[in-house]
Amino acid sequence: MDTKKIKIYILGASGFLGSRCADYFRLQGFQVFDNRVDILNPSGMRDAFSAVKPDVVINLTGAKAYPTIDWCEDHKEETVRVNVVGATNVMLAALEAGAYPIQISSGCVYNGGPEREFTEEDEPNFHGSFYSRMRIVLQDILNELPVLYARIRMPISKSDHPRNLINKIVSYSRVISIPNSVTLIEDLWPALGHLIETRPFGILNLTNEGYVEHQQILEAYKKIVDPGHEYELISLEQLEGSNGIIKAKRSNCVLSMKKAKSLGISMPKLTDKRIEDVMRVYKSSLKQS
Repeated sequence: MDTKKIKIYILGASGFLGSRCADYFRLQGFQVFDNRVDILNPSGMRDAFSAVKPDVVINLTGAKAYPTIDWCEDHKEETVRVNVVGATNVMLAALEAGAYPIQISSGCVYNGGPEREFTEEDEPNFHGSFYSRMRIVLQDILNELPVLYARIRMPISKSDHPRNLINKIVSYSRVISIPNSVTLIEDLWPALGHLIETRPFGILNLTNEGYVEHQQILEAYKKIVDPGHEYELISLEQLEGSNGIIKAKRSNCVLSMKKAKSLGISMPKLTDKRIEDVMRVYKSSLKQS
């Protein structure tokens, strides 16, 4: 693949994922375009894509700069506008421009223990938050179109950022520790590069194999970054119950990577050793910020 000839238009390039996505593909030699466009203005997007003539369009936009699942409960109209209508607009405009459309979305549409890994064919079974219900709506819409619908979960990174899973959980004094899929974003970008070359369509899980528990990340943080860090493990009932500390329920699940592996994608399991390796680089990024 001659990367210098491939034009990628990234929407949401100022965010946590989008900025790192743009940096990665620029380093790989792709022509990256990240001019801001209004995803609620289809004609404006058509004009932007017509001017650039991208080969690939990647949508990484989201409602609000730093939304939370509880925020979506109180801002349903904006969540629908951006996460459903806006995302659909992007994919339709990309198809009209003749580009390969990639929607980065969430696998937070299931709930179940690690004994069952959810595949792309499994019907969503989690409706406990407005955020997740709207992800299901978007998934149903885009699954009818020739679009790559890539599902990630709990993005974790080697670099310091408020949206990094590491930053999030170390900011809480009380946490649950339940098996969940996570996506190491430094593994995500090479996977997307491979998909850009092979161009499959449909729903695709893009998480690291296996699962991680929050306690694993927190213990690695204590060992590598801050030995004095303290936290309390609580139950799911304490988190979500009638006297819980969150407004909406949370999806806890493990996604299958069988389909992704069949497409030649490798996103290895985050073992304790690998988490510690990530944490060492993360610690270095704290010194630079």
